[in-house]
Amino acid sequence: MKVLLVFNKLSDFKDKIYQSFLEKLGEKAHVDVYVHQVTPLSTQHFDQVIRERITEYDHVAVLLHSSYLHEDVLKTLNSIPKEKLLILDKRNEFIRGEYACVYHDFEEGIQRIFSEIKDSLSKYQTINLVVNESNTIAKSLEEGIQKFAKQYSFDFHVINEIKEEVVKPNQVFLILSEQGLADILKLCSKRQLSLGENIGIISYNETPLKEVLCGGISVVTINYEELGRHAANLILQRKKEHIKTPIRFIQRNSL
Repeated sequence: MKVLLVFNKLSDFKDKIYQSFLEKLGEKAHVDVYVHQVTPLSTQHFDQVIRERITEYDHVAVLLHSSYLHEDVLKTLNSIPKEKLLILDKRNEFIRGEYACVYHDFEEGIQRIFSEIKDSLSKYQTINLVVNESNTIAKSLEEGIQKFAKQYSFDFHVINEIKEEVVKPNQVFLILSEQGLADILKLCSKRQLSLGENIGIISYNETPLKEVLCGGISVVTINYEELGRHAANLILQRKKEHIKTPIRFIQRNSL
């Protein structure tokens, strides 16, 4: 069995998916990785590569950032026979037919997590979501936090840039980028704010450094290894199921 695994870019998190995917498949499959930075100018090449190589593979597993799913890319994905197609990370309503999918529901997940840690959040008056780019993950998180904030009477703001005037006591920040995390930690130090006491920080995605940074940074994260294992199981069992993998929270000193 041959499998084509399509990523929009390489990263530590994609490597975790790849390694667990490979480990679960074992010797039952040969896996090729195709990395393609899809842009409006490169969709024709993406289409050409997929159409030319599709007959070589029994399955095509695709993980593309939602911002890359242009109309032409969706057309290409819809051209893949559904018994071969496996979508990772995010379901898409514009992909037709029955196909396999492993996905996350960020709106439901963040609402559930914040409800579970409501006592820790109650130290703060305002929840801030810091986004550096507009994408479906940010939008889903925004909608989930908005519902939580309305239910439990928190102020809620979405901000695109961390400026000194917004970093003040009685605020908690969910930060999606690593650069944003670095920026806010510098400003907290400058303003002598104490993490987990008069200001709260939650970062997106777990890394080994966040376990020890500033006594520990709380994180909302995906279990990438689990995603890879579920994807491999769908291929091995030839199922067209949609499997939701939960996002999880690790509480540390910063909250």
